Amino acid sequence: MVNGDKQVDRRTFLQTTAVAGGAFSVAGCMGGGGSDTAVLGMLQPFTGEVAWVGESSEVAMNIAVDQINEAGGVNGTDIEIVTEDTEANQQTATSALRKLIDSDGASAILGPTSFTLPAVMDIAQESQVPIISPTAGTSVLDDRGGNYIFRTSASDSLGGKAMARIARDNGYEEIAVMYVDNQGGRSFGQTVIEGFEALGGTITTEVALTPGKSSYRSELTEAFQDEPEFVSLTAGTQTGQIILDQWDEQGLGGVWGLSNDMQTDSFAADVGAPLEDSYAIGPLPGGEKYDEFAAEYESRAGESPQPFTPEGYDATMLAALAAEAAESNSGSDLAGEIPAVSKDGETVTSFQAGADALDNGTNIDYDGASGPVDITSQGNIRSSFAVFQSTGSEWEQVGEIAADSLDF
Repeated sequence: MVNGDKQVDRRTFLQTTAVAGGAFSVAGCMGGGGSDTAVLGMLQPFTGEVAWVGESSEVAMNIAVDQINEAGGVNGTDIEIVTEDTEANQQTATSALRKLIDSDGASAILGPTSFTLPAVMDIAQESQVPIISPTAGTSVLDDRGGNYIFRTSASDSLGGKAMARIARDNGYEEIAVMYVDNQGGRSFGQTVIEGFEALGGTITTEVALTPGKSSYRSELTEAFQDEPEFVSLTAGTQTGQIILDQWDEQGLGGVWGLSNDMQTDSFAADVGAPLEDSYAIGPLPGGEKYDEFAAEYESRAGESPQPFTPEGYDATMLAALAAEAAESNSGSDLAGEIPAVSKDGETVTSFQAGADALDNGTNIDYDGASGPVDITSQGNIRSSFAVFQSTGSEWEQVGEIAADSLDF
């Protein structure tokens, strides 16, 4: 067939010239991995209370890398992930990003989280290396993304409203709001406040928390001074567990609405029975592609996919498909194709299908493990949320909130 010959010729040519030419040896051209590999940089926390984000994201991204390489690689070149630990620290993240770009030659960066992304955005833009974050919900990106900054996770401006709707839909008219006092915590917590008030509810108390303390008893006393029946908490797992343990010790009552950082299997099991009937919010899983991803993730990690792992898989796929669409592994070339391969074309759910369609001159619309990934001109997506409730030992999905219901 003519189309089949076109695909073979192009891929054979690209693979041959990549090997002969040293496979992209300059920064921003996927070149740090050696003569026959190309590099995607992973910038996530591997230490601290959100270390699970880096650990689980790495599993998800390596699933995508294996599938991409099995399909012939990106423009005929195998890819690899080079990881750097942000330590959830802005200065560390800045140094790590420069290494990934300048030394490792990564032409796309996967990550980081809300706390460190604002500190590295300008570096990526100046270096013309795109960032695709699967974990940054910060509302800072609502009007600053696009060009070289993208994400496959929904904004806190939607997530906070979803938490507000959980409280109102379950009959709570007054709630307290607690959040860690950093970029991610403030972004989500403030949106919960704005959203709940927009729905006609009342905020009894707002408490900003310093992460990393050994005691939050005074903050709990402040939050529960008006005996709220529902408290929204935005925090990492370590801070969150300390707060919940001390809440239980003091017998303060009520139920919690927890941000997606705490919607992990281990967190629900560690807190246990006191958490029963409390809520958590998370990305909405589901669909055939998610089921396929979840099975592979569980076989590698020995547990179900964690929050943001389907988004990490999809971020990797988008970077690779954008490079295929650009017929270039240069960051400045593939950046412009990231929104294009996510929408307004033939629906594809794998790298192989996307690469084949692009080789045949067909525009593609990548739908992934996290669902449709339609990236706007400002680098954002609109996605629905799952509502989870604790059984006293694990999270169980009890509902969902459509993105279209959050326009208030």
